[in-house]
Amino acid sequence: MILISFWADYTFAQHKTDFNRDEVTIRKNDNDVFELGYLDFRIISPTALGNHFLSEAYEQDAAGFELYMNIYKIYNFRIGFGLSRFGSSLTDASLAGNFEKVNYRSYYVQVSYVVYQTNLFETGLNLGYGINYFRQRTRDTRRGSYNTGELRAGIYGRYQFGKNLGLSFGANYLTTNKDIKSSNVGKDLFGRTHVIYPYIGLYINFE
Repeated sequence: MILISFWADYTFAQHKTDFNRDEVTIRKNDNDVFELGYLDFRIISPTALGNHFLSEAYEQDAAGFELYMNIYKIYNFRIGFGLSRFGSSLTDASLAGNFEKVNYRSYYVQVSYVVYQTNLFETGLNLGYGINYFRQRTRDTRRGSYNTGELRAGIYGRYQFGKNLGLSFGANYLTTNKDIKSSNVGKDLFGRTHVIYPYIGLYINFE
């Protein structure tokens, strides 16, 4: 009876260990204070607003991309950095000159705050700062460029459907200052730029 009882306890413990190891969860460890991050590949759909050549004389492409790397989590705060990129096509040459395309790139750092979290779902707010670069092109030749600083804010969510894979979604709002280096566009169209975009993506947890 003692041997049978020992064997039953061992078998139950082994099955329990195997289940825990394969359990799908957005929490990658039992430490609520510190947690490693994730890499997020996103498709964005940008819209430019405001009195700026990007919104007045160009139409944004239907989709761009964003790559975001969350380094780690401390309590309810997440720290990371990313790259956003999208293109815009000329709609009014009288305002912007004969620049067929404008490429927008943004490199940023970001702090997020987790508002709600379960084993499979997480949502929160984020605030960041970055540097963006405008590249004006005609027939694949760069004609002008300048850069500005950029403030950003947004909301995010993520849902985990595999051990290390999950779906991300959210929206970001960006606004720039006027730190212009060079361009041939009229100065009256260099007001503050506003860009808003929703996104959907796929993230991979660090292990």
